Amino acid sequence: MLRLLLLVFILMTTAKALFVNNKTVVCYGGPGTMPSTDLYNQDGDWNRTYYPAEPQQIHTSWVSNGKAIRVQFSTMSTIESSRLQYWYESDDNKEDDVVYESLDWEFVDGGIAKHSQFMHTFISKQLEPSTIYKYKIETKGKDQRIFVSNTYEFHTPQEDASSFKFLATGDLGVANAVSMPVFKELAHNHDYDFVAIMGDQGYNLDDFNGTKGDQYMNFAQDFYASVPLLTTAGNHEAAFDLMPYHESDFDDAMQYSIDYKSLHLVSFATEVFFEGSDAQVQTSLQWLEQDLIRASRRRAKVPWIIVIGHRPLYCSILSNPDCKENAETLRFGHSKQHGLESLLVKYNVDIGHKHNYERTFPVRNDTTLTRSYHNAPSFFQVITGNAGNYEGGDIFDNDTEVPSWLGNRFQGYGFSTIEISPRHLDLHHYETHIDGTLGHLQDHVRVTKTKCHINKQRIIRQQD
Repeated sequence: MLRLLLLVFILMTTAKALFVNNKTVVCYGGPGTMPSTDLYNQDGDWNRTYYPAEPQQIHTSWVSNGKAIRVQFSTMSTIESSRLQYWYESDDNKEDDVVYESLDWEFVDGGIAKHSQFMHTFISKQLEPSTIYKYKIETKGKDQRIFVSNTYEFHTPQEDASSFKFLATGDLGVANAVSMPVFKELAHNHDYDFVAIMGDQGYNLDDFNGTKGDQYMNFAQDFYASVPLLTTAGNHEAAFDLMPYHESDFDDAMQYSIDYKSLHLVSFATEVFFEGSDAQVQTSLQWLEQDLIRASRRRAKVPWIIVIGHRPLYCSILSNPDCKENAETLRFGHSKQHGLESLLVKYNVDIGHKHNYERTFPVRNDTTLTRSYHNAPSFFQVITGNAGNYEGGDIFDNDTEVPSWLGNRFQGYGFSTIEISPRHLDLHHYETHIDGTLGHLQDHVRVTKTKCHINKQRIIRQQD
């Protein structure tokens, strides 16, 4: 039971030193301060002034298991019209398809200024599998002036349920975004079908009446416009309104799930345990349980379940409240009621986060169940929160005893990749050098399960 709670749960600390263990900590770009130009953000259009009707903050996500793509963007004023043009990368002289119909709405920031912008969403027609496409967005302002975005490209997944790879990371800001140059390079290689961001983007998106969030989305535009995005809410996304997400079967956009080939991925809002009422916690957990029940019934076709969230159930810096009191609150709930861990165990989640990297062995109730990842009896957890932000990284306390459930950890900058096929899952964690270049492989583990074990997981859930 590969309970990969890629509980890619990310935590927060308050490191203050200027340089810590070869990891930069900067004095700008955090909550309440604007980012400045540095080594990692000097390319791109994040700090320029856009025309009101000019498309910006372009990002993508998959529709129908990768059979179509959703392209979203913003303008700072209403527009007369817009269109999405896309074509085969191999046929650069022909614009193959044009989409004119978009979903448009006004988004009003919750800050004092009530700053507004206009959101636009296109959905492509059905796409060919295993194909690289190019696209651009054109808008026409009320003054009839036409604006055309840069040209971006993306690749579609393979048609069958064979293996695929995705990126997993978190805690990324405009300032000190050490891994962003690597992410942009990986986007052009077309090796990864999507990226899962585990919260805490921009630091904070609502700052300065949303201006900082606009800057962050433009900073990440070259990456998110080419690699479809999945995310989960962290504490730095807690302010004000979120985008509508009517497909989630949840009351708001805080939680959702998708099926993607042999993976069922769930985004769970761990912040509800710390900022919500007991009733809201129970509502979130009830939604999660119903989602996992449905996923368990499809285990023969979709054998892997990964839950992503912002905070960890386990982490090894036990002197930090996020690894002690807060982690126990997530596992067991307030007053030892309505915890998260029991659901992950009950429904055989496979993978079940911090400004560093950690991987546990299959674990339950603070106890290592096995050091093997073959047909494991419980979930294991991955923390991958070291992409790069103004705080730098969390420092491990080498004077304290390492928990027995800890499989590996790394306190430099980096990111994780996950490759999934119907019978195995490969987790890799790569280092990012301080100069923004790709470093060495720091961790790798293969998780496997037999067909008999998958059927057992499905049958047990049907009997419950």
